[in-house]
Amino acid sequence: MKVLCIIPARRDSRGIPGKNWKLLNNIPLVGYSIDIAKQSKDIDEICISTNSDEVIEIATNHYHLKVLFTRPEELSLDTTSSHDVLIHAVEFYESQGKTYDAILLLQPTSPFRKVEFINECIEIFKKSDCDMVVSVCETPLNPYYNLYNETDGFIHRSIQSNFTRRQDCPKTYLVNGSIYVISVNSLKKQQLHEMEKVVKYEMPEEFSVDLDTLNDWEKAEKILIKQ
Repeated sequence: MKVLCIIPARRDSRGIPGKNWKLLNNIPLVGYSIDIAKQSKDIDEICISTNSDEVIEIATNHYHLKVLFTRPEELSLDTTSSHDVLIHAVEFYESQGKTYDAILLLQPTSPFRKVEFINECIEIFKKSDCDMVVSVCETPLNPYYNLYNETDGFIHRSIQSNFTRRQDCPKTYLVNGSIYVISVNSLKKQQLHEMEKVVKYEMPEEFSVDLDTLNDWEKAEKILIKQ
């Protein structure tokens, strides 16, 4: 099975300005994903999808990767979907005569993943008849117990139930954004959120930090200080 690792790292970011090249413990944020991808023997090629000169310079000069294309500006907007970014990269490689069975999507905003997590996700994908493997962590926020929707001015449990203790509820999971292994055939047929055959890979909560705000960044810095 051939795996293309795609690391999407566009120039602009609202929550954390310049986050993809911002230094976290003296390492550019995008560098964490590049470094962990280079450690995996299950990846055939690493693709940096970016419109940022800063990211291209980091990937090329610091990590010795060839950035084969610059992502078009129309695919680098706040409204651009991950699906469109992935399809653009797949089509570029196919135009170069390179085809892949699966995409490994590594978002730079998840710097604390381990290479064994990636390898295990790919192994699960190989053994499963699925559209996608996604990394998750168990969440205490549960729609059977303490998550509510509002209807006509009143709130109700998101999923109606008679549970009186959270411990008795079915487990629920948060997709933590760290690792996605996606069938290229499935990607060409449907959006990520439309895929039905999705298999989870559970990660410990401490590795599931997702950097979207400056508060998240401060949390990540504190974690690194403790290591």
